[in-house]
Amino acid sequence: MFAPLALVAALAGVLAAPLSADPSPEELASFAHAALAREAEAGVEDAYKWLFHATRGGEHAAPSERAARAYLEREWETLGPPRAGEPLLVPLRPDGAIVRVNLRPFRAAGGDREALLAAFLESARRFVPGPELFVAAWRSFGAVLAGEDGPMGRAAFGRLDRESDAAGWPVIHHGRSYAAAHVPAYRVLTGEAAAGLVRGLPEAR
Repeated sequence: MFAPLALVAALAGVLAAPLSADPSPEELASFAHAALAREAEAGVEDAYKWLFHATRGGEHAAPSERAARAYLEREWETLGPPRAGEPLLVPLRPDGAIVRVNLRPFRAAGGDREALLAAFLESARRFVPGPELFVAAWRSFGAVLAGEDGPMGRAAFGRLDRESDAAGWPVIHHGRSYAAAHVPAYRVLTGEAAAGLVRGLPEAR
């Protein structure tokens, strides 16, 4: 079940706080590593996607308002109830500048689809992507991996690093194990936009 809205609202207040500067690549990598270490199914693809969102936001998923609306409408109609332990908000950076809003808990809490779409589009417009910061954070993440083998090992990291570098650092999908276990359904927002959404939830009024 998602976190009580009183706690989420308090978190949203932190996410909306003024920011001074981007975290360092090492800070971003350490934050992602600590979070993903709690996810047994996570692999290097999921770390890549986490850091891509943390540094580049969700602009790639909003080629136009029409496309973003159609995609959200389709996904909204297929959502089930929140999964066990699924949080409403997932901060992707230690400064809270970028978060994932999980769609199932958001809808279950009475969240409005149009408000979410507006917040998503505004986040895509306002957040300034950092492609170089992404690459630096991604490679800092690789430097802290402890083992050679496995889905979160140095060998898997090296293969994905070479492939992604050659392809110009594209957007990628979640790893198969993570996708099967979590069935990810979220939108990437700025912390400020997410805070506004949380304050607008019926139970937070």
